[in-house]
Amino acid sequence: MLKIYHAKNTRSVRVVWLCEELGIPYETKVLKFAPDVLQSQEYLAVHPLGKVPAIDDDGLVLNESGAILQYLMEKHGAGGLEPKPGSAGRGRYLHWFHFAEATMMGPIGNIAQHSFIRPEDKRIPQVAAEAVESAQRMLGILEKELAGKDYICGSEFTAADIMLGYDLLLCKLFGLLSDDLKNVNAYFARLSARPGFQKATA
Repeated sequence: MLKIYHAKNTRSVRVVWLCEELGIPYETKVLKFAPDVLQSQEYLAVHPLGKVPAIDDDGLVLNESGAILQYLMEKHGAGGLEPKPGSAGRGRYLHWFHFAEATMMGPIGNIAQHSFIRPEDKRIPQVAAEAVESAQRMLGILEKELAGKDYICGSEFTAADIMLGYDLLLCKLFGLLSDDLKNVNAYFARLSARPGFQKATA
């Protein structure tokens, strides 16, 4: 049985959501998002950086959320939730799948670190302010990209939407989804209405 190490509102949301969408059997090891848990010797043996997610799939331990999604889709997806390699839509799918973590999560992570997570004396307000500006620029890019689309790659829901949907969950929590982002807000409403998203964020 696939084991998912999961904490509320962390990147492990992506992994649980994917498993729900594909019907992959799993069990969750729910962790408190706290240093005494994540930095414990027990958990550091699973994830050396003390972060989530991590999975244990019959002894194979992985802890990069994007890699976990790709691995699980290859093993269980039967070609679902992604355009086929070599197809016309594959390149754009890969772009948005990786944009979510490699580009957009940088500023979102800085907002979290310098507004909520770090002790107050370790926070740098200028870093948080610049991260907000950067995240808003990226939301503007998504606003244009989503014009006339139900999902980031078109009419079909894909794993790129799972990757981006987690980013937008944090943007919502941080108050970044302003009313003028009509396409982004409608997109996030579609994503958050999915039972898989609701299970992953419960």
